[in-house]
Amino acid sequence: MSLVTDTEPGLIALDWGTSGQRAWLLDTEGEILDARRASRGLLAITEDVDLADPVARAAAYESAFREISGDWPALPAIASGMVGSAQGWTDAGYRTVPARPSFTSLVPVPHRDGVLHVVPGLRIPSGDGPGDVIRGEETQLVGVLEALGDPAGPVTVVFPGTHSKWVRVENGIVTDFATAMTGELYGLLTTQGILARTAAAPVPDDTAFSRGLTAGRRSRGLATEAFGARPLVLDGVLEPASLPDYLSGVLIADEVSHLLRDPDSPLVLCGDGELCRRYALALADRGVKPTVLSEEVTARGLWRIATAAGLLEDRLERTLKP
Repeated sequence: MSLVTDTEPGLIALDWGTSGQRAWLLDTEGEILDARRASRGLLAITEDVDLADPVARAAAYESAFREISGDWPALPAIASGMVGSAQGWTDAGYRTVPARPSFTSLVPVPHRDGVLHVVPGLRIPSGDGPGDVIRGEETQLVGVLEALGDPAGPVTVVFPGTHSKWVRVENGIVTDFATAMTGELYGLLTTQGILARTAAAPVPDDTAFSRGLTAGRRSRGLATEAFGARPLVLDGVLEPASLPDYLSGVLIADEVSHLLRDPDSPLVLCGDGELCRRYALALADRGVKPTVLSEEVTARGLWRIATAAGLLEDRLERTLKP
């Protein structure tokens, strides 16, 4: 995507995750001048790289960075996501909650064209029970809060995906969050095991999804309800091609049942449009009407973090000079 504008480029921003990259060329006000998407995420980059060799790993990441942004102007650059993990370009670490999501503790990664500044994640330390971690969604959260007008009261922000995140924010501070491996479980169950053999190539079926939501709300347990898809097919109640949508409903309903803790406070969905639609249906069954935002708010979040860290100061000064 390329947008026509008269404003000056100011920042290269990347959402760099496990399976792909999204890159934006932003002007000095944070508006999108150009946007690109590539499949060069952590898994693809490190597939043939010895992770114990820091030189080889850095070279692989630098190559991927140049692939997606090398023809853009030499600008300050910022990235969030798995690029800052232990298997990423550099380990940017985590900040412990409670914490404000808009922060300046970026980790610089020098490369031959300049410096990439990597955003650290957020963590809940393990204690009596397991902790939790976020990498990437903390940046989306900055954009979400800006879109909401930086609300002072409590709000829950849900990021549906492979590993869905439910983040609690109060007075602009992240106080708690939880991760559900819903998307990953869906992928495993529909490609491996008995349900994969029972299913056929998926055909969109909202009726099957709604049936799955009803099953997922029951109290028999996720493992039991998931297996229920097989006898439904064997008995001719559910078409094999509808099994994936049924299973999607079961998994999402189970997630919502466990993680929706305050149905009376505002709730925001941010992510892929179709996934957000499905989560909105599950939440409607619980009497919750969410606000839905596009995952493009990530670009705005990266710009706000970069601005707070002073990465654009020189360019802003030059822009403001008569």
